[in-house]
Amino acid sequence: MAPTLSVAPACRTLDQVEAHLAKLDRNVILAEWKMMMGHSSANGDTWRAQRRALLVEPPLLQVLHTVRKVGHRGLAARRAELLGRVVLDAQIEQAESIARRRLSLQRVTADFRPRWQGRRVGREVIWRAMRSSPLRAVRRHAYYAEDPLYRRSQSGLRTLAELRNERARAAGFRSFPDYRLAMEGLTVASMNRLFEEALRYAPEEMRRWRRLFEERTRVRSWAPWDVEYAQQLERGLPDSSFPGRSMVDVVIAAMRQWGFTRSQLDFRVDQHDLASGGLCLTPDPPSDVRVIVHPSGGFWPYFALFHETGHAIAARSVRQPTHLLRDPERAPGFGGLLEAEAGFFEQIVWSPAWLGTRPALNPEQIRSAAQGARRGALLAIANLAVWTQQELTLYLHPHRDPAAEGARTATRIFGYDPYRPRSFADSFAIESPLYGVSYLLAELIRAQMMEAALAEVGPKLWPNRKIGPWLVQNIFRDGALLDWKQRLRAATGTPFSAAAFNREIRTASAETGGSA
Repeated sequence: MAPTLSVAPACRTLDQVEAHLAKLDRNVILAEWKMMMGHSSANGDTWRAQRRALLVEPPLLQVLHTVRKVGHRGLAARRAELLGRVVLDAQIEQAESIARRRLSLQRVTADFRPRWQGRRVGREVIWRAMRSSPLRAVRRHAYYAEDPLYRRSQSGLRTLAELRNERARAAGFRSFPDYRLAMEGLTVASMNRLFEEALRYAPEEMRRWRRLFEERTRVRSWAPWDVEYAQQLERGLPDSSFPGRSMVDVVIAAMRQWGFTRSQLDFRVDQHDLASGGLCLTPDPPSDVRVIVHPSGGFWPYFALFHETGHAIAARSVRQPTHLLRDPERAPGFGGLLEAEAGFFEQIVWSPAWLGTRPALNPEQIRSAAQGARRGALLAIANLAVWTQQELTLYLHPHRDPAAEGARTATRIFGYDPYRPRSFADSFAIESPLYGVSYLLAELIRAQMMEAALAEVGPKLWPNRKIGPWLVQNIFRDGALLDWKQRLRAATGTPFSAAAFNREIRTASAETGGSA
């Protein structure tokens, strides 16, 4: 048996390991930023290998055990707990066999450009066509435009899922989903109950979306490529009101109206075509924080920039003494809270006051957009349920077809007519497995946070220079000091639930004559 390590040397070793980890994390994230920006990131493999080597050293495990035994001594136990999660992640998701295959698939995804009307285009062209084209055949073509990429990725993703399951079982979990959900304080059963509670009013709302679509288009059919167009019909926000050339300046100006300081708004913004709508990277928070968004204008790129700006301001606002306390993204278990923080900022996009600052929008367009925002959140959760069921099938029932399971779930929730499902592979399933659960939690956490904030410093959402300080004081500054359920209860005074979200849905439905 190894000799017992005394507390003082253990804490010194903890300091050294965390400082070394901070340097490695910075280099790993900078390599990811280079890859996402289309640059060479060859040295990223070296940094990732060094990081894995640091986190699997036997002496480190002894340090964690020693520090945890003296949990009453300051922040040492919390830091050891977070580092323990990072070590577990290194053994599972960051294991060399998984990281190598994941990175290979990520590079293919980052380099891909879909073919559209005879030429290769950025993804925003495809997304915009699906949202706004009045031609149903064009929207259908856009829906399947990335399928060639992801069908080629299916075999690699299946291998990745098998490896993730194997590593999770070796660490004592029944499967990778059990590990992934445990980090967020959930089980598969509790996650399914959350989806059921959050989708309580979904059937009626989806029937309303279909009626709207059929009334406006005279088309008596309903498929996945019709839903976003139906949203656009109701909201009616032209992309011309959201010019790309001024996008960054406009969003930062809106943040000042929430009372954020110049320092909190001092982060880098790059514009580049991405597989996702946007990305925030934190090489060294709070000093080095970066955002990547699409260079095109339009409503949804603005929406994405507000979201990523939320991540960036949260990272710029944290005030904690050590690396893992400063950067919750590094330790598993904070995905839902981090996305809720960013989701809070999305609400500005739907604010009538902010929409009133956009050129060429009339009062009816503003009113319709604001009323449709909450129902849009319900639609997002419905899509997350489909996405999550596909991924659960991939991991828990590997001999079944995840795409077919996703289509069955989508048909049950949305009421679609029969259609051919797309590939079950996508960029999130490759890079951030089961991250749909974090987005589900985010919608529910965000609603609870916003209800509490407006009760305390409202009632106006924007402009309101008290909102930013409330977020910093109650949510951002503590970083990873507390787990998300503790922090949410401390900030709102109530335990986590879907109640605030469902109150939003009922209010939105009542405003438009629904019965939810």
